[in-house]
Amino acid sequence: YSYIMRKQKNTQLIIHQIYIDIGKYEKIPDEWVENMEVNKKLNRGWRHILWDENKIMNFVNKNYPEYKKMINSFPEKFYLIDFSRYLILKKYGGIYIDLDVRCRKAIPKDATTILGDSKGRPNNNVMRLLPDDASKLLDYSVVQYDRVRKEKLYEGRPIRRLFWSVGAYMFKSFIRENKIKSDISFKKYFKDAEAKSWLK
Repeated sequence: YSYIMRKQKNTQLIIHQIYIDIGKYEKIPDEWVENMEVNKKLNRGWRHILWDENKIMNFVNKNYPEYKKMINSFPEKFYLIDFSRYLILKKYGGIYIDLDVRCRKAIPKDATTILGDSKGRPNNNVMRLLPDDASKLLDYSVVQYDRVRKEKLYEGRPIRRLFWSVGAYMFKSFIRENKIKSDISFKKYFKDAEAKSWLK
């Protein structure tokens, strides 16, 4: 059964992006707006959805009310930005792309697994996953969030705590444990600002 599920293709041509106000910007930075326009222009035939906090919470209330308690426990909105992308991919498929990532060329429509990259390591800045992998990732992120919280790991180190619970380090660990490979080269198809926008 799991083999059959693993082979089911992610055929949805949807680009998901998320903007949640973290108090840093009065509006979406012009560079990110330009990235979105480039991504839409290069990927004709793909639907584009920009998710804000209200849209995400309405989506959670309707489709995943069982995660509301967990979401309400998040210490800051960065957690929601990471965690909601896993919920969205499980429900709708498609591809998730960070706002500071710009396509260099059209995303191959037949690529069913696409992984982001940061310094040569798998990263959740871009994700397109097979349905079974998206489901497993969501479950894995919930387990890791609970583990980091209950064991009080990385207290006093908020960025590391975020990364290991629902963020990039958790994602890297999941990808390596499940031996998931990207169908395409990240650097060939995408340009990333390496999350400098919110770490400054």
